Amino acid sequence: MKRNFLWDAIIITSLTALLVGGVAWPLQQATWGIENKLDTTEVTGNQFDAPTVTLAAVGDIMLSRKVGRFIDQNGTDYPLREVAGKLAQADITFGNLESPIGTGGSRLPGKGIWFRAEPRTVSSLVYSGFDVVSVANNHALDYNSEAFLETLSNLKDNKIHSVGGGENIAEAREPVIIEKNGLKIGFLAYSEMADIIWSFQYPRRLMATEDEAGIAPAAATGITDVDSDPYVQTVLKDVEDLVPKVDVVIVSLHWGQEYNYEPLDYQRQFAYRLIDAGVDLIVGHHPHTLQGLERYKQGLIAYSLGNFIFDQSFSQQTSEGLMLEAILSPVGVKTATISPIFIKDAQAQVAEGETANRINGITARLSQELGLDFGWQSARPVLSLKDEGVKI
Repeated sequence: MKRNFLWDAIIITSLTALLVGGVAWPLQQATWGIENKLDTTEVTGNQFDAPTVTLAAVGDIMLSRKVGRFIDQNGTDYPLREVAGKLAQADITFGNLESPIGTGGSRLPGKGIWFRAEPRTVSSLVYSGFDVVSVANNHALDYNSEAFLETLSNLKDNKIHSVGGGENIAEAREPVIIEKNGLKIGFLAYSEMADIIWSFQYPRRLMATEDEAGIAPAAATGITDVDSDPYVQTVLKDVEDLVPKVDVVIVSLHWGQEYNYEPLDYQRQFAYRLIDAGVDLIVGHHPHTLQGLERYKQGLIAYSLGNFIFDQSFSQQTSEGLMLEAILSPVGVKTATISPIFIKDAQAQVAEGETANRINGITARLSQELGLDFGWQSARPVLSLKDEGVKI
């Protein structure tokens, strides 16, 4: 079992502060580097003793192409070597796996960009303590069903849960439920672009069917109205089914517009519907750039955590991302911090100095545009908000 170093640090800091000056809860966390803090619930009564689970969530992880060549030269631990310790400290670590892992299959006609990582690269995920990865994305079937199913098997053999894909649509929509510290955390994952046909000569969609492997669809391509979209309604039904079975619901969405700092209007509407249905945390990816965070009712929305392991070194924008670290409790997201990530030579690093300040500044501005204001304390962007209600 992973040790909860983050929670140990918070407890120590809290006791010290109480002894010195009786500071009111929640206290500023003793954490690493420059981070953003969000207090999402007011603790009362016996909630002090409520169980908690720490979550580390990151964005797009691609282990193929140039990243694969770096692995060949430097070892399977290379892409995550600098952040592995930080990731492994969490009770649960989550990311979006943007490349199949296997040797089989053939390129899906018409796509134009195809990823497929060598089987040994799964070791980098194991090394960093990943517990759950989403496979619901537009590269999951780059090498068709054979490599996709090999990916699911490789993950399972290494005790990493996959969510958002399966041998059929029922499996693709199946949640992953992890029980830690007395809490049940439920994960669901979906992707846009699942309904696209890449070649009229080979009209194979990415979405799973009753008898064909694939991913779970999030919304129809070109969506304009979330309330009339049949895929959105299916996602909401899955959420409603999961809510009574778990304490915290997390939904991963591969969505939005590539290389765009702002979420589209329909994404915000979709996110609100999910939170109204009982989702506590939405983790987004696909744009290959970070986007702002938004708070709606009791829920937290991270529209895009950006790239985490990728070889898109052609721009600063695609070399920056976020690591979201959340403390989960029976009332949902209790606190959350953001660490700035910079990718150098296909290796994720926690940004420092001017790079960290730039990434934090961008995140603060984008979040403010979504109605979430950052304050500043000791050169750190800090959020401190009270919840509008307690999750029941």
